Amino acid sequence: MTDPDQPTQASGSAGDSDQPPPLIDRHAVQYLDRVRAIFRPTSTDELEPGLERFIGREDIFRHVGKADMASHGEQPMMQCPSHWPNGVTWVPICDLEILEILDDQDVRAG
Repeated sequence: MTDPDQPTQASGSAGDSDQPPPLIDRHAVQYLDRVRAIFRPTSTDELEPGLERFIGREDIFRHVGKADMASHGEQPMMQCPSHWPNGVTWVPICDLEILEILDDQDVRAG
């Protein structure tokens, strides 16, 4: 009687496409790396005007440095896309759900 249940479980777990891929560790993002990420701010009460429409939207960001955030200490910061509102240039990496680290085309001679 257990034989019919086991193949169903095995095929169900092997073909389970509803599970999202695991998130990329934010610590894996290095200085000047570009990432494909979704903007999901941890605190929506501190949003700059005009950013509400970008919540949940996928965009390309670049890790450009660190900044001292009053409530969270020093945070890695990501450069916002140019089509975001004027005055909004960086967001903390903790506000992004990183989907993929992209190859960076910025080659610097050493």
